Amino acid sequence: MTDTDLSGARQVSETDTGVTPHSPEYAFDPSDPWTQTFQIALERAGLEDRTVYEVGMGTGVNAAFLLRMCGAKRVAGSDLDPRMAALAERNVGSLAPQEAHRFHPIEGAVSLIDAPAALSEVQKADVVIGCLPQVADPGDPRFGAFRKASKTDLPDGADVQEDDHIAHYYPWSAFEDFPFNAVGLGLNEALLRRLRSCAPSADVILNFGARIGVPVLFDLFAANGYRPEKLHAQIVRQHAGTDISFFVALERSLGGTGFDKDFACAFYTDAGGKAHISATEAQALIEADPDAAIYHEVCTIRGRPV
Repeated sequence: MTDTDLSGARQVSETDTGVTPHSPEYAFDPSDPWTQTFQIALERAGLEDRTVYEVGMGTGVNAAFLLRMCGAKRVAGSDLDPRMAALAERNVGSLAPQEAHRFHPIEGAVSLIDAPAALSEVQKADVVIGCLPQVADPGDPRFGAFRKASKTDLPDGADVQEDDHIAHYYPWSAFEDFPFNAVGLGLNEALLRRLRSCAPSADVILNFGARIGVPVLFDLFAANGYRPEKLHAQIVRQHAGTDISFFVALERSLGGTGFDKDFACAFYTDAGGKAHISATEAQALIEADPDAAIYHEVCTIRGRPV
């Protein structure tokens, strides 16, 4: 099944087998705008006959897409959630049955690429892809101290841990040694540093929520030895269940420093991305109406080693 996004680019959320991927409640919905944005970018990336590794493979729908629609030679992947290997293998077998033998999921819980089997596959990869959490875990103690210091309250219900919690949030305090952790990119920066060490010639393609602003995302790549380019982007509606208090706290912490004049997170009140508002303004609208329509950009950036 194919659709067309607002810019007219082809996007594929299911392959032409007619099979709908299995997506239990603890997994990301493979038909959501994040996946659609990512897949359009992957199709544009020229991955035919290339070996690809996916960090955070989830349901396996991207692996099937890479094999069937992008012509990847080999796809391997891993996930922090140990349930995903079997789920991904099942979905790839259904969605890309003729190519499924070229998919190699790593079993068990793998943080980034920190497992011998994952590292072995990454070292053979031409391209590493991923869509990693950028929002601090609401229960993280250091994040709690940061919120308190900036006088930012945790919204009602944000501390309720869902089954897919690890797909949305990351342990902020575990990545304090990474400079870009200060803007919610510690997990992504950790991955870039590991890849520069173990797979220095591989391209990296990462999918982001650009709530922090695209220039900061480009800075992340450049600071870690990659030349960035945007492959695809679209404006999407903010997921109603996602806590944005981190971004509010970040804006407030900059208040009075001089940097607050040059920095504000990028949210919008319209689907066209024209009516810009800050995270603080977005949170105020949500508090007044939990169903308020708040938007932000999702973009896919390719980094090529410098």
